[in-house]
Amino acid sequence: MLHRVRDKVTDQIQKSPLARKAFTYAASRIPLRYFKKLPTIIVVDVTNSCNLRCPVCPVTFAMTRPRGLMKMEIFRQIVDDFVDEKQKPAMYFNFSGEPTMNKALPEMIAYANERGHDTFVSTNATKLSSELIEKMLQAGLGRINLCIDGFDAEAQESYRVGSKFEQVKANIENFLAIKQRLGNTKTVTVLQTLLTSYSEKQIDAMVEWADDIGFDQVRFKTFSLGSYTDDDQQTKYGHLVPKNHDLQRHQNEKISLLCDVPLYQTVVFWEGDLGLCCIDYDRMIKLPNVDKVGFKQAYLSDEAAKARRHGYTKQFDICQSCSYSNADNMGFKIKLNKLRRQRAAELQSKAA
Repeated sequence: MLHRVRDKVTDQIQKSPLARKAFTYAASRIPLRYFKKLPTIIVVDVTNSCNLRCPVCPVTFAMTRPRGLMKMEIFRQIVDDFVDEKQKPAMYFNFSGEPTMNKALPEMIAYANERGHDTFVSTNATKLSSELIEKMLQAGLGRINLCIDGFDAEAQESYRVGSKFEQVKANIENFLAIKQRLGNTKTVTVLQTLLTSYSEKQIDAMVEWADDIGFDQVRFKTFSLGSYTDDDQQTKYGHLVPKNHDLQRHQNEKISLLCDVPLYQTVVFWEGDLGLCCIDYDRMIKLPNVDKVGFKQAYLSDEAAKARRHGYTKQFDICQSCSYSNADNMGFKIKLNKLRRQRAAELQSKAA
């Protein structure tokens, strides 16, 4: 009922420029105290450098901010600010670059884990040595996305430019083998695949492989040409979009007037600057620096709260072309442990 009312109101506002203007004005008057609740997720920009050259990733062609690695001192400041808080935000070590390029990553995971924070890493799996795998698992890693964008060299290497399919596949299998050898039951493992015109035919094969080697979940993300690509790039790389319409990302017909991401998620860039959300890869929205004033003081400042209010009502330019809040069909997940239980039940039923 509430969804229908909300959609009807949204339609009426979108049809009338005057109503839209009135809505924006009213939203801009929401008291700042509603935007001063601490986040439940902090996206940590461990580094904005990457060893691959994925064609429509902003790191490859669009990012202009300086490249660098977050220092352990800055990360400690973030975590230490939550020592007295009952609710600890999850630390997501996946933003614009490849997190395993920062040698301090295992230490960051351990520091956060020991102080009650859940931790999450997403990696292209190209740099996963046995030593690094053991360090991350022993540090108490909560969840990891191991990314491979197809089940043969053509599918993987056509998008993950600079990677080698067989090496990535071997690294992923080694991760699962070491996890099993260590008796690790804490770290949730997710095989993540970007659905392209190459990989869309390989879904079943990838699910079977992931199941065989012990993954907990498989996540298939729909491919987006991005809100930062120009017409020439969209033409050049349009062939990567899946042929199957059901596996494509679409613009939502009813674009929401609000975005709740700034209400629960924030970013800390590698040099300590606070960020509004994960779409602002180039730090276009300027906010206080955590390294200079501390996380809480930066996050709870009027300046940051006003930015979150502005983001909540989608008033920034980057909000208008956002491929997240304005999109439909972001992908799907398969829980393999649930699939295994179903198969076991079927076998028991047949045996009976």
